[in-house]
Amino acid sequence: MQTANNPALAAMKDIQLPEPIHAWPPAYGYWLVLAACLTILAVCLWWFIKQYRHRAAKREALKQLGHLALNHPQFAIEVNTILKRSAMSYLPREQVASLEGEAWLLWLQQQVTHIDDNLPLLLAKRYQSKALTPTQAEQLRLAAIGWLKQALPLKHRASSKEAACSH
Repeated sequence: MQTANNPALAAMKDIQLPEPIHAWPPAYGYWLVLAACLTILAVCLWWFIKQYRHRAAKREALKQLGHLALNHPQFAIEVNTILKRSAMSYLPREQVASLEGEAWLLWLQQQVTHIDDNLPLLLAKRYQSKALTPTQAEQLRLAAIGWLKQALPLKHRASSKEAACSH
């Protein structure tokens, strides 16, 4: 059975589909999300670079301690110099440079929650005529590395004299 062709159907045209929606340019909301993401990324990058630069003195001090020969005749003096130089990188020179002897050792202890007992004992031997033994030198190096890792970067604090006067 053949169906009769309807003359009205013959005059009809095919369905016209709308043009496909393109992905470009994106809607304004996507631009805002992209701008927010790029801003957050830029702030994070800026913060990481700032922290990296802030810790440069710590990295350099650790590197210098690693390269210092244990049999150096003035090993304790060199370690003391590295510690003081690294502290002056974070605090005003007037606050750290004048510290010597017991005041210096006390200041070192105040900067950390726990200090290796070898650090003050072996640093106190820095002006003795007899050089440190290799064992003592290694203990001093490890104690200094521990102090640097724990104490640095130092925060700007009032000097111990100013803090004592304010109480």
